[in-house]
Amino acid sequence: MKLREDRGDHDLTKVIEDCHALVDQLRNKLKKKCDEVLDLRKEIDRLSEERDNLLIINKSHQDLNGKLQDKINDFSRGVDRSIDDL
Repeated sequence: MKLREDRGDHDLTKVIEDCHALVDQLRNKLKKKCDEVLDLRKEIDRLSEERDNLLIINKSHQDLNGKLQDKINDFSRGVDRSIDDL
């Protein structure tokens, strides 16, 4: 009977060791996935900021183009008038 109890304890110890090893593996995998998620969030934030900057630049360019077009139109009207004056 003693031999049977010893084998049972040994088998249980092995199962527990296997469980601990599995938990360690799962922790490592989870840590890697968490790191990947954090890296992706950082990349999303960076791209979002870059997009916002591009929108600001685009708006500034549109404003500048509008002002330049107004100046061109004013200049064209001035040239038209001077031709009419001749």
